[in-house]
Amino acid sequence: MTRYFTLLILASLSLFSCKDEEELLYHSPDNIFFDFDDDNTNNRDSVFYTFAYNPDLGSDTVFLPVTISGKRVSYERKFNISVVDSATTAISGTHYEPLKSYYIMPADSGQISIPFIMYSDDPILADTSVSVSLVLQSGEDFGVRFPDFIGAKVVFSNRLEKPEWWDLWAGQLGAYSRTKHQLYLISVGNQDLISSYADYLFIPRSLFLIDQLRKFINDPFTWVEAHSEEYSLDKASDQLYYFYSISNPEVKYELTYYPDDAKFYFYNEHNERVTVN
Repeated sequence: MTRYFTLLILASLSLFSCKDEEELLYHSPDNIFFDFDDDNTNNRDSVFYTFAYNPDLGSDTVFLPVTISGKRVSYERKFNISVVDSATTAISGTHYEPLKSYYIMPADSGQISIPFIMYSDDPILADTSVSVSLVLQSGEDFGVRFPDFIGAKVVFSNRLEKPEWWDLWAGQLGAYSRTKHQLYLISVGNQDLISSYADYLFIPRSLFLIDQLRKFINDPFTWVEAHSEEYSLDKASDQLYYFYSISNPEVKYELTYYPDDAKFYFYNEHNERVTVN
């Protein structure tokens, strides 16, 4: 009989314990965290972006994945993201679109991608990267109980780096400059030349692409006539024009008359004429 009562008491305690655990589980707030794919980020929480390979873009967007740890529900829920000013070098409104006052986790959803919009207009981005550090905030609908996963960082610039294939073709391309590289991307597109003569079957293609750049640099007026829906040359004086993409008019390239050979030239960041052999 004593053994019977002991088992009955243990069963009752176990029942109440399970009930308490269930109440704790189901009545505690759901949590949110940044759920980055390690293949696309650095150190799990950092996104790196450059406008350099898309010189026509005045703005672009990266998406920050926010995931819930908890239940999906049949109604919308709000959450907040704030900027960590002490760890941010970008300027809101100048380098990126200001954050919204809150974001919505849709009904019956466990994840949403938050658009973070960056601007490319500031000239300092050609030489300097800026960054924005973000952190998820707790609120009425969500907690943030995973401190290692509530931060995100976006680093971006317009900076170009010399591609590995440039030196192989330096005899025709000439010395590297970021301006010449940008003009290459405008006239040719984001297409790499071969970086080894072992890929000899693609030599004709590389020569063709270099020739496209050469034609553009040697006669930008004719090139712009053929691309007038996308690009413009504005005359400032008889010896100065400004070349730019219509979709990104803030970024301009000076085209200046050189009297020694009576031609117009683009000038690079070192104030040297841009030429292709």
